[in-house]
Amino acid sequence: MGHLTKKVLFDERAIAARVAEIGREISTKYPEGNVLLIGILKGAFMFMADLVRSISVSCQVDFVRISSYKDATVSSGKLDILLDVGMSVENRNVILVDDIVDSGLTLSEYKKKLLERKPRTLELAALVNKTGRREKHVDLDYCGFKIEEGFIVGYGLDCDEQDRCHGSLYVLEDDDSTNG
Repeated sequence: MGHLTKKVLFDERAIAARVAEIGREISTKYPEGNVLLIGILKGAFMFMADLVRSISVSCQVDFVRISSYKDATVSSGKLDILLDVGMSVENRNVILVDDIVDSGLTLSEYKKKLLERKPRTLELAALVNKTGRREKHVDLDYCGFKIEEGFIVGYGLDCDEQDRCHGSLYVLEDDDSTNG
């Protein structure tokens, strides 16, 4: 494998416009407010912050830390809940916010756990819907961008805890991939 480079996939303007659009959709759907957004750490923190600022109705936020990766780039197939939601979701309009849906395992499994707590509604939002390696079907109610393949970094998404800080989304590419 050669040297990895970053190629801009979605720039800051495109991300800001799409997040604002999702915020308007949520505000329109829940004019009474009382929405609880639950962000999946660590990757969703930037998306979550911008999304909350774009919602014009009252909402609350909480975070969970769950993983199916275990320091790898391919899902382990097992869901680990490192930090669970602290607020009650019962009879609430809940939106589970993730950075990227890849295998679908994390969102589908955690959604089942949240449904046991009897929310009024439970919707799923993700910045990136990556469909190429899907193992579990996931219906997203709100989706920023859809891609087929690629390892994405930036705007909260990382590669080995690096590159979260970028305002744009990048796809990592191998420089040597075109050399045979």
